[in-house]
Amino acid sequence: MPQKVKTNVFWMIIIPLWKRNCNFAIQTCHIMQTPYPSTPTSDILVIRIGQDTLSVLSKKGSMPPATATWEMKSGISVSANLREALKTQPLLRSGEKATILVDAPTLAVPEDEFSADQSAACFTYTISGHERDLKKHTVVKGLHAVVVFAIERDLETVVSDHFTQYSFLPASVPMWEHLARQRSSHRRTLYGYFHDGKLDLVSFDKGRFLFCNTFSAAHVHDAVYYVLYAFSQMGMKAERDEVVIAGHTPHRKWIADNLQSYVQRVTVAEAKDLGLDGDSTLPLDMIITLNNNDR
Repeated sequence: MPQKVKTNVFWMIIIPLWKRNCNFAIQTCHIMQTPYPSTPTSDILVIRIGQDTLSVLSKKGSMPPATATWEMKSGISVSANLREALKTQPLLRSGEKATILVDAPTLAVPEDEFSADQSAACFTYTISGHERDLKKHTVVKGLHAVVVFAIERDLETVVSDHFTQYSFLPASVPMWEHLARQRSSHRRTLYGYFHDGKLDLVSFDKGRFLFCNTFSAAHVHDAVYYVLYAFSQMGMKAERDEVVIAGHTPHRKWIADNLQSYVQRVTVAEAKDLGLDGDSTLPLDMIITLNNNDR
């Protein structure tokens, strides 16, 4: 059976985990809130730290945005890769304020159940392997949720040495917020977002997460299995409800064709289908972040 990536957990599981296992004090936890970039600015700098790549998008005033992407060096940390890039990549020196999107493990928590004091411990309890990482959290706009995520501790040191203002965001969050704003119909929709070798599956109901989980998408057959699993878990109807696939994977059409053997309504959505205008070679979360800052 395909193995699940421990990034997001089922929305219906979060509340009991939070209440049952996190009623204790944190003694040595460092967690801080990262604000969402919401104030329009004439100069925009978005840095995206992906699974194997670093990408940058820079926009000066009314000029068209400039972009660049390069492979990270193996054998050294993400922080070391960014430190080196900041010395050699001109676009990364184009402003004092930056939004840093990170392909990070995340834990989504209902807003009314969230406790900043307990969030780092709950993250560590739920997602192993990140005990030494810095824990941050950010509000997911419009979904009454807070996302706790982990980054390399040295990463913030590198960023703070170069930028006077900065904010970290999990790369998935702008996409989730954008999908939640899509016009609803009488059908329920399961969204699949491919990025960084992973598949985010999300669904919404009345301004809240109905389902939120992330899986490895290294194998296309596994991706089909995960979509159908989530579709079944939510009790969706194959003849009425729909699946929308978005993001970057060379196998989107194959996945959609195979899903249509089980689900009547399956759509492969391009950026324009989601109301996005930008460089189609960029990850959708970068395009959304640019649009959010450029309003």
